[in-house]
Amino acid sequence: MAPNVLSRTIRMSRCLTVATALLTLVALKAYIEWTAEEDERFPSPRWAAWPSSSVTPLQPSTNALPPFVLQNFNASIQQLRQSIPRAKAYWNDKQHRLFQALEQGVEHNTSWNQCSGPGSEERVSRIQDFDSYSELYKNFVLYDSCRNFPLLINQPGKCSGGTNRTFLLLAIKSLPGNFAARQSVRDTWGREGAPGGLAVRTVFLLGTGLGRYGPRLQRLVEYESRMSRDILMWDFEDTFFNLTLKDYLFLSWTLEHCPDVQYILKGDDDVFINTPKVLDYLRSLEAHKPLYTGQVMANASPFRVRKSKYYVPESYYVGPYPAYAGGGGYIFSGPLTRWLHHISQHVAFYPIDDVYTGLCFQALGIQPEAHPGFQTFDIAEKDREDPCVHSKLLLVHRRSPEQTLRLWKQITNPDLKC
Repeated sequence: MAPNVLSRTIRMSRCLTVATALLTLVALKAYIEWTAEEDERFPSPRWAAWPSSSVTPLQPSTNALPPFVLQNFNASIQQLRQSIPRAKAYWNDKQHRLFQALEQGVEHNTSWNQCSGPGSEERVSRIQDFDSYSELYKNFVLYDSCRNFPLLINQPGKCSGGTNRTFLLLAIKSLPGNFAARQSVRDTWGREGAPGGLAVRTVFLLGTGLGRYGPRLQRLVEYESRMSRDILMWDFEDTFFNLTLKDYLFLSWTLEHCPDVQYILKGDDDVFINTPKVLDYLRSLEAHKPLYTGQVMANASPFRVRKSKYYVPESYYVGPYPAYAGGGGYIFSGPLTRWLHHISQHVAFYPIDDVYTGLCFQALGIQPEAHPGFQTFDIAEKDREDPCVHSKLLLVHRRSPEQTLRLWKQITNPDLKC
């Protein structure tokens, strides 16, 4: 190709890229404004399709450590310690050092504020095959003591509005570019309100980008946040291995801005949640009993297949996993937040976020309760479009925004016959 032709081709390609980006921004702005106009032109009760309830919301309970946890704390820590093999594997060695520090009376690990970077030779020297690790794994090891990141977008009044204490907080993990997924959640099961006097609030948990070559979507997300007021965004790379960090930062945010929440549902932005069914279930529970429930993984072990995103090298960790609820979606008691945050000071970050949560709950002496209504590995293919099947479940994983909108309309239709 001649140089002048090649130059024109490159310029045209660049112009097309810029034009596409501008059109995407304009379309997003128009869609959000159109949605806001539709709400103004056709106002309706936000939870009109939800069943009413005569149940009186529980009064705010004390934030003291539940007696069950307090009585078993030392024993559960020792049980966790014994379940983790002493080995030269990086995480095992690091965790046993933390146990030793705890035994010596070190209440909080101050090293979390000492964020190590690529020059951390001592850290790398503990892993003989460190050079064989993927870039994601290398970065996780090099920065796994970094826990303080700026909160760029906040919703400080999320749980303070209205007269009712927040009964259920939907904390949804999302990526910056997942605009359509978040909007479908807002339009369906994540819509905020107070059905039967039980206040439901929603926040989306985001980092800033996807690696050094990913698009920086912060400005778009800031605009979205001004319209929806449900975004929490921290200044860290939003990668799979940083989901543990996202969980930790969310616990810190909850302690400061939503300390009296009664229940928290953590989930992904591609799950379908039958929120009325969830509320019915939570209303039926014994008050103040510690809760950690979902689809439970028991007797699980690390994946050793390199192609799997759940791959864990033997030089990094050896041993079984604790029983844990699948990260696609699970529920836990709000008053446990401060104790999860406390114990996480003594549990080293692990690259699989739901495994890490299971480790923290085990350290508190709380075992996950299996609930058949959670299907984080999806359901039979023949049932994926069946509203009657979904109307009986609490949560199912992997639904597109279009499927979510269609299923929600169907299961909230009072004329649905199952």
